[in-house]
Amino acid sequence: MLHIGSRSKTISLSDYKVTNGYGFHYRPSIVRCNCNPASSVGAQEVKERIRKTFGKIEISPSCYDTAWVAMVPSRDEPKQPCFAQCLDWILENQREDGSWGLSPTHSLLVKDSLSSTLASLLALSKWSVGHKLVQRGLDYIGRQSWSIDNKGQISAAGFDIIFPSMIKYAGELNLNVPLDQSLVNVLFQKRDSAMERMLQNDLKECKTKLAYYYAEGLGELCQWEELMTYQKKNGSLFNSPATTAAALIFHCHDEKCLGYINSILKHHKNWVPTIYPTTIPTRLQMVDTLQKLGVDRHFEAEIKTVLDETYRLWEQKDEEVSSDVAYCAMAFRLLRMCNYKVSSEELARFKGQEHIINSLNAQCTSRDDAILELHQASQLAFDEKDNILDEISTWTEALLQQELLEENNLDRMSQNEVQHALRNFSATLERAENRRYIESYDVNMFKFSKTAYRSPNIYNMNFLLFSMHDFNFCQTVHQQDIQELKRWYDDCKLDQLGISQKYIYTSYMPMSSLLFGPEFSDARSVFAKYVLLTTALDDFFDELASQEELLNLIELVKGWNRYSTIGYVSERVEILFLAIYNTFNEFAAMAEIMQGRCVKDQIFDLFLDVLNCMMREVEWWREEKTPSVEEYLSIACVTIAVKAILFTTQYILAPKLSEEVIKSAELGEICKCTTIVCRLLNDTQTYKKEKEERSSNIVNILVTQSEGTVSEEEAVEEVKEMLEKNRRKLLRMVLHKKESSQLPQVCKDLFWNTSKVAHILYSNGNEFRSPEGLKSNINTLFYKPVDLSPTQA
Repeated sequence: MLHIGSRSKTISLSDYKVTNGYGFHYRPSIVRCNCNPASSVGAQEVKERIRKTFGKIEISPSCYDTAWVAMVPSRDEPKQPCFAQCLDWILENQREDGSWGLSPTHSLLVKDSLSSTLASLLALSKWSVGHKLVQRGLDYIGRQSWSIDNKGQISAAGFDIIFPSMIKYAGELNLNVPLDQSLVNVLFQKRDSAMERMLQNDLKECKTKLAYYYAEGLGELCQWEELMTYQKKNGSLFNSPATTAAALIFHCHDEKCLGYINSILKHHKNWVPTIYPTTIPTRLQMVDTLQKLGVDRHFEAEIKTVLDETYRLWEQKDEEVSSDVAYCAMAFRLLRMCNYKVSSEELARFKGQEHIINSLNAQCTSRDDAILELHQASQLAFDEKDNILDEISTWTEALLQQELLEENNLDRMSQNEVQHALRNFSATLERAENRRYIESYDVNMFKFSKTAYRSPNIYNMNFLLFSMHDFNFCQTVHQQDIQELKRWYDDCKLDQLGISQKYIYTSYMPMSSLLFGPEFSDARSVFAKYVLLTTALDDFFDELASQEELLNLIELVKGWNRYSTIGYVSERVEILFLAIYNTFNEFAAMAEIMQGRCVKDQIFDLFLDVLNCMMREVEWWREEKTPSVEEYLSIACVTIAVKAILFTTQYILAPKLSEEVIKSAELGEICKCTTIVCRLLNDTQTYKKEKEERSSNIVNILVTQSEGTVSEEEAVEEVKEMLEKNRRKLLRMVLHKKESSQLPQVCKDLFWNTSKVAHILYSNGNEFRSPEGLKSNINTLFYKPVDLSPTQA
């Protein structure tokens, strides 16, 4: 039967008030609030600014790439720069310490600044300008030379070849770089070794990687004729301004290369980014960021526009989506999660770990980003045997686990993302993850390609402010829900049935974390109340009641409208029945308002089925009967009450559901999968306890009926296989859009969210199950607002 968790001390509710410099003001109210969380003037302004962000792609200037473009000579006058405006930009953008690089900089980017500074010095020296700036830049390199062999510093993958090669170019320009000769010798040894390893590798992917990362460093030694075969439709080499500029410097004045750089400067005037174009990848990251911050529901129209365009390009196998490992995986994940028909066959080329690690070339993203994205995409397998996604999941999980062991490689935000990715995809408190992401969100966060860069479309103050406001607003609504549940709990006298007030939180928290919008307040309340009543009923049948009391309760439910003439054999029966009677009448009244018709009989019939099946389980126990697996599932999937809870909750959600939809095969099948998933999850966690109690459980049934040929461990594995099969089938029905489907998506999502609730409740070692973890989550989700102070932001 249903087991929610252990009982412990009740957590008390306390009011709070937060005022900050951004115009947001919160105070709990005893009145249920269903208004728009973006209704305050300040929040609405921020929301509108975010909307406008979708229409304008922004990226930070790259000093490194701009310097390489500045070094391109004019075709007609080789002693003059082809792109003088870029040279002027370099002259105007030296930092106070004499360096060039990402602004504002970061303590881990000293090595990156050295690359940008040396590239800028090469550009100035090549055209004999900015002599004072050159000296200041050389002084900076001398002061920061410690970082060159510092493993704690972040740098581009090509640093070991490009940086020493730039030192060589500097010598050819009579530019004396102030580095210790022993260090320079070590750098050249590393460069030669790296080049030899790469050149000896026959893999096409490695040669491409060599060309992308090291083209500037190889110079005239690069096999440019072969490299030009990778030229994209837009004229670039790997969407890299620096690599494309190197082709113009060391190979030839290719018109398509020139056209590519001119197209960038037409947009950015006098500087270039480290990657271009970035329209689709940046917008995909925007969608992903808004989802992780928990505010994507406020931008549904904008997100649909992005995903529609991405899907169009996906269908065309356009290189803007397919050429980059990370963005291809991200596109697959976002499209599949939003019901677009995308096949995992498109990810087949990423199955093998060695192949992928070697082929992470010409990427806008880092190796770690690509592995993280592939792992997240691999969790969306919804075919019974999806070998492609399963193979990707296996090797990416191993690598991500290794990344966590080497924590110095990850910043706080990246650590949170990796930890989240490695949690059971189906067993996460989404709102808790939203909060973690908000609290680790850094508006100054950078990404890495050939050099560090930032994009205001992904990291900006508006995203942070709006998500904080939204979280805190939803929190106040959840507090009101909980207060209402506490009043209901007292009215029903559930404490007298042994139901701790803590159960209010265990029944409300999982669904409120998945269905957290203020507009779903009534649905959350109905779900929580039904779970609480089912818990009381479960205990009543399992532990408390006599045969006479059980029969009395069933008789009262059957004689619903004449219960007063039947009477009660005990006070416990009276308390439980009246709690059920009053609450279910409330459910029926709410459902009638939402559906525009009376569905009272359907709600009561579903509940009566639960009671009758619970009675059947009691009979098995008393007769010491072991049912067959099929017989057990036919009963146990009813007693877990998932169907009754979900059908009742569905009636409270916004869409009106016709009798045709309620009786449809589609709804029946999606409900069947959900109940099986929930039942099997329960059984894999409770089989030892139920073995001692002689209660029915599928694990114990499999062992008993095998007559010694199946061990307990083997039975558990068999059940887990059955569970995974149904979980994937459920996910397919929820995400795979069918033209013939009549079931609204919000209802499909309710079934998937319920399966996630079951995963949360029955996961091994889940922090939600322990008293300490429960208390922490209660405070985090319901009572401790996200800090809105300017210093935190």
